[in-house]
Amino acid sequence: MKQTFNLSKSTLIFYSVIAPFIIVGSFYNLVYGLILGKTSIVRIGAWSLLGFVVLPLMLIATYLRNKCVVTDGYVRIHKKEFPRSEYDFTITDRFLSIKDRPLFSMFRKTFHILTITQKTDGSVVFEQDLETSSAYTEKIRSALRA
Repeated sequence: MKQTFNLSKSTLIFYSVIAPFIIVGSFYNLVYGLILGKTSIVRIGAWSLLGFVVLPLMLIATYLRNKCVVTDGYVRIHKKEFPRSEYDFTITDRFLSIKDRPLFSMFRKTFHILTITQKTDGSVVFEQDLETSSAYTEKIRSALRA
């Protein structure tokens, strides 16, 4: 059994939706504004000139940093491996009041946290907010139990 999940699926979807517009706009500004000089206003900046390079790299880095591979023997998050025999994996639910919720998740009440603790002394080794839906979190939770 080998399953791959992404711990920040909501963030990836959000950036993937806005990425094409930023990429096309920055490429247009670079070609027509700076190279050809056809537009009257040239905006210089990382997002306006190199957005077609920076944003895809940021998407790839976000995906790779939050990639979680669950197997029978270990759980690997990014490059760090956590053997199942040495660590406990739990996903806890956290309820936030409306004033403490993130701006893009105002209507979501339940937030999930992945916590990895050592079995020997109970110290927390890894803790991360899951930026996923409740159904996707249940998939991750069932894979970690198996």
